[in-house]
Amino acid sequence: MLNLPVYTSQEFKRLYHGRGEKTYPFLTVDSIENSVLVEFYEKKDEKPFLEYLKKYIQNTHHKNIIVKRRYKNETLAFTGEIPKKIFAIENGIKFKLNLFNQNIGYFGDTKNVRSYVEKTSKNKKVLNLFAYTCGFSLFARRGGAEYIANVDMNKSVLATGMANHQINGLDIKNISFRPYNILKAFPKLKRQAPYDIIIIDPPTHQKGSFIASKDYIKIIKKLPSLSHQSTILLACINDPKTTKKDFINFIEENTEFKAKEEITPPEEYKNSSLKSIVFTSYCTR
Repeated sequence: MLNLPVYTSQEFKRLYHGRGEKTYPFLTVDSIENSVLVEFYEKKDEKPFLEYLKKYIQNTHHKNIIVKRRYKNETLAFTGEIPKKIFAIENGIKFKLNLFNQNIGYFGDTKNVRSYVEKTSKNKKVLNLFAYTCGFSLFARRGGAEYIANVDMNKSVLATGMANHQINGLDIKNISFRPYNILKAFPKLKRQAPYDIIIIDPPTHQKGSFIASKDYIKIIKKLPSLSHQSTILLACINDPKTTKKDFINFIEENTEFKAKEEITPPEEYKNSSLKSIVFTSYCTR
């Protein structure tokens, strides 16, 4: 059975990450403010896990146990209630969540990547591709970015991203939220080029819009037109079939970007298949 750490902070914390491990690969457990979110990715006997969590919250600040059955897109409260407003808090930044959505509006495994962006964005022009709810933009703006372009074909997640900036009191001047199909958007993106930092964190497989195995290369081959000689590329992929070595070789063989360092996920995501690599550019426009 689970052996979760006692956690009393309001900040988001992955308490158990079963994805990629052998014991309970169908399960994740998160602490979100006063709630515990347990997600089942396959149909399993939930009772022993939920009974454990009922005992667990007796020693913590949590009031709600929320069950999300990812295999049939169902969300319900096991104890307490589903809060009308709930936020993932990361280093003092709030992300507005919707626990009824398949993806709730926040990915904790890229926390360290966002910290890197905050530390390197001062006075920089940042291009955030596959922006989702604009987490990288939040930290780039707090880090002093001069200009940020958030690009995602989903208008709804960009609207949440704009709300996230407002919730955190972050000025959206010189920040754009562009509902573009990225594969078709490069002529428009060139208008603000070159960018100092380019972030690409796509879904591995999003039916009808992006499949990493065939579409990733289409994007990276166009990055030189958006870059200058010292552009930083932050490239991510979350695919268990792709090794770190293969991913680095893929970028280096198809662009003039060279790998500089890896940003690993937080310790609680040690089984994650996420690879996040910082590349430096030797490109010219």
